[in-house]
Amino acid sequence: MKRFLIIAVLFTFFPCVYADVIKVDLDELVDIGLKQNCELNIKRMELEAYEKDIKIANRLKNPQIQSNVMIGNVALGNASQAGLSLPVEVLKRGIRKKIAEEEYSIKETELKQAEHNYKLQIMQAYFDVLYAKSVYKIQEERLKLFKDLVQITTDKPKGPHYEIDNLKADIQYARQKIELNRAKAMMLAEQFELNKILNTGSDKDMYDTKDPSLFGNWSYWNIKLPEYKILENTALEYSYVIRISDTNIEKSAYEVEMAKRNRVPDINIAGGYAWQAHPSASNNYGGAFVGFGMDVPILYNFTPEIQKAEIFLERTKAGKKAYENQLKYELKKDYNTFKYSAKNMEYSQKILDESKRIVKLSTDAYIKGQNSYTDLIINETAHQEVLSQYLSAMSRHFYSYLEIMQDVGHDILLIDEELL
Repeated sequence: MKRFLIIAVLFTFFPCVYADVIKVDLDELVDIGLKQNCELNIKRMELEAYEKDIKIANRLKNPQIQSNVMIGNVALGNASQAGLSLPVEVLKRGIRKKIAEEEYSIKETELKQAEHNYKLQIMQAYFDVLYAKSVYKIQEERLKLFKDLVQITTDKPKGPHYEIDNLKADIQYARQKIELNRAKAMMLAEQFELNKILNTGSDKDMYDTKDPSLFGNWSYWNIKLPEYKILENTALEYSYVIRISDTNIEKSAYEVEMAKRNRVPDINIAGGYAWQAHPSASNNYGGAFVGFGMDVPILYNFTPEIQKAEIFLERTKAGKKAYENQLKYELKKDYNTFKYSAKNMEYSQKILDESKRIVKLSTDAYIKGQNSYTDLIINETAHQEVLSQYLSAMSRHFYSYLEIMQDVGHDILLIDEELL
């Protein structure tokens, strides 16, 4: 029974005792995810399969064994044959290989795009953990304040509101314990969500953020972006979506050419040995034979296939142009959102500093008997609203940055400082 109680206590206070908690910064976490994420590794295996399609497209047709052996009296006046027949594609194998190479290039770029989107997903999850930790830290500090208020109200000289203030302080302190537990539950949920996104295929390690909270000098608060025109040009040049569109256009052009080359007849070359039985058993005739065959596109000349391929080519070009037009508007929207969220961050910081001072002055005044407990709680509640607004401003600012990175569609802004 004693051993059972010890184990129960351990699981109550250390719910993650089964895993090693590893604290890493954002860059380390991204590297871990890119190397170990199961979904990305599956995509890499799929890419290897698409590489095999290039060799499949470049295949040669196998020869066929042919024979025509006469048996019985019919063999006396007719030749028997045995040999090989080789089908030969004319002007098709090379273009088919190019189509397969373009398809592989598309899948390769899609993998890079998936890696880019995954980086942004980890960045968001990392931020969400820090946000939850910040809320938990706020609730911890608030619990400490209410605990101190319980002591202050108890130690104050008895007056007309002495008992009421004591009851209010006790209730507020008890309610704050509930809020703290909620904040802790949310923090643990975000940590598990982060590890779920990592999906390394192992539950032995539990990854956590190295940064303690959003308060302090987190590097991403000094986010810098280039001028809008540089952003737009970067997106139009490096976006994985646009690169995929360009490759699709090339692939569609090859498919048009492939459809046209279907009109070129394939040939069939045959050869082997032929022999003929003679009425006289001692006199048989034999020798080689050569055969030739050709597909003639007369009854069907592949016009519908050519027209269909041309339609898809034009559709691919139009799709790229439409995406580029939408991308410019989306970038302008997100760029302005980011710009104003940065301003709001500055305003929120100033308001937060002043709100902290109000709470301190109000607490000191209550201790000196210069204001009521209700006034103190009103000021403290207002401070909580300011803290919530500050965290919301931080969240909006960082999320607007991620949205720009998503629309740029390439991680070059994350790795090339010369663009900033």
